Amino acid sequence: MDASKIILLKDLEEAEKEAKKKQHAINKASALIEDAKARYIKEKTRARSKAAALEKDAALKSAKFNCLSEYERFGDIQEAYGYDMITEKERDRLEDLWREREEILNSRDDEGYYKDLVTDALREAYLRIQDLWQDEIEKAYVMKKEFDKQRIEAEEEFRASVEAEKKAMREMEKHG
Repeated sequence: MDASKIILLKDLEEAEKEAKKKQHAINKASALIEDAKARYIKEKTRARSKAAALEKDAALKSAKFNCLSEYERFGDIQEAYGYDMITEKERDRLEDLWREREEILNSRDDEGYYKDLVTDALREAYLRIQDLWQDEIEKAYVMKKEFDKQRIEAEEEFRASVEAEKKAMREMEKHG
């Protein structure tokens, strides 16, 4: 085997050690970024939910829905119309208000995943940290593969030379 192709074990060990340290640093930084992003989103979502809840509460308590206070259920409006207590036009107006109020009551405070410039910046940092030392880490793995390949070749050459020596010894005993 050509001596120039042999990768020194010490260099390989140093490269692997450095690659592991860098991969660990990348993993730790990535986890910290993801944690910061999750905490930030939780805080912003909570604030947004509180604001939406206050807005919803204000909408439900608006004077617009005061006329529905005498009706406990949707069917009560229909009954009032049936007893000629309200006109058809008033029934339609009250039913529309009832549906609007129900829609507000049933609306979700959480309008999906929170996203803004800060979450975009954290996502970009996460993506960039993943690529930070990727080339050096890949070089260490390539080095390891090359070393393993050379080790296997050397072992095969050694086995072949041992077999050849055994064969030569048997031949010498046979003729000797």
